[in-house]
Amino acid sequence: MTEKGAIFSQNVKQVAFNKEHHDRMMARYDFFMCVAKDCANNYANIELEKSRAFNIRNKVFKYYDKLLVDFETNVIKNGGTVRWALDADEAKYMVYTILNDEKAKNVVKTKSILSEEIELIPFLEMKKINVTETDTGDFICYQYNELPSDPNHSAAHKSRSEIAEIYSEKFGVKENLNAKQLMTVTRKVLNDKYSNADAAITGADFIVADTGDIIFSENEGNVLKSIANTDIHIVLVGIDKLIPSIDDISVLLPLSSMYEVTKNKSKSIYTILNKPAKDEFRNQKLYVILVDNNRSKMLEKEQQRRIITCIECGACHSICPIFNTIGGHVYENAFPGPVGAIKSIVDGYEEAAHLATLCMSCHQCEEYCPMKIKISDLIFRNKVEIAKNDGSLLGEKRLFNFILKRVGNRKDMDKTKEFINRFELKQLIKKTWGARREIPKFAEKSFSEIWRDINEIE
Repeated sequence: MTEKGAIFSQNVKQVAFNKEHHDRMMARYDFFMCVAKDCANNYANIELEKSRAFNIRNKVFKYYDKLLVDFETNVIKNGGTVRWALDADEAKYMVYTILNDEKAKNVVKTKSILSEEIELIPFLEMKKINVTETDTGDFICYQYNELPSDPNHSAAHKSRSEIAEIYSEKFGVKENLNAKQLMTVTRKVLNDKYSNADAAITGADFIVADTGDIIFSENEGNVLKSIANTDIHIVLVGIDKLIPSIDDISVLLPLSSMYEVTKNKSKSIYTILNKPAKDEFRNQKLYVILVDNNRSKMLEKEQQRRIITCIECGACHSICPIFNTIGGHVYENAFPGPVGAIKSIVDGYEEAAHLATLCMSCHQCEEYCPMKIKISDLIFRNKVEIAKNDGSLLGEKRLFNFILKRVGNRKDMDKTKEFINRFELKQLIKKTWGARREIPKFAEKSFSEIWRDINEIE
């Protein structure tokens, strides 16, 4: 096991046996199942729609170079500016350079997993730029200086009493506020930030090659408020968000919000941004930063690149029994859950080795995935690749080679007594198997001995 894997295991032990955490995660799981139960009933043929969605996203693989250039051309034609960032450092410095050139010191930011991936906020704060998260869940996590525990429901790991306590400490309000009062405080704080903002940073659900459009979806209206109140708009988006045509959103947007927990089970607001606002009152500037950051490496992998078709609906980690046991924070990843476990392969085998073990091959994620991604199979592909290339797994390889050699010859197995076999097994796997698991026991008699007894063979 790698050093990072050992640290991960210790963190998992602290969380997995925390009853309060477990109860909260199980309540979250039960709630998701209630929401997901009738989702397919909204479609005449859900499997056909899933196939259409996968084909749309898969089509981009063949024409990425052309479609990205088409998108850039159309954004420029519409009055925006496009910049290309190869990795996280380039992306962060591009954002900072734009803000610095525009003399923007107060920034409002909407939900963006990519910004967490490149660690944008700590970088900007180090550069003396004030950044405010405007998504309610992310805003709460920011008060704790934590990453979201769930990509779709950032503060799901926090109870109302915990949030009330931090609000009392940070904003000087009364203790033990109820949920409605907490939302009132949040809106008041954020409205002040909107009115004083110099720039807005947003992500995007999709970017459209044939029109240069940028698609946003939201429940709270914070994206529209952020854009409407600032003259500098920076869109930070991965190249994996590209789709060929504006017509494709009629398939993809409903599926991406299929498991929403709102009453109407869909996003409340969809925005198609075509160009920056320019009139007698405003002269908005639009900057689109296209970020690679290992996405091209993932495209090179014939099997695992299918994960790029993910539309971040949240179904896979909401249904995953492992995620629902350990939560999102222990992943220490902007993409906690099965998707992050697959994507980690491009960060190196040391980063991916321990995450590749977090799959029970129950295939529930595939049942609910609107993109028909074979998630369990892709995690298995990671395991195969890691086993072939990671030198830190040499001990495990020797163990399994030894076991295969022993079980490959029945005479060799029969030569030793049952207690010797049991002792050998215990010594070999007691560390990796886990202190809380019972070591498997050998049968008192081998198959050969039982066969001889049944057939009365001496």
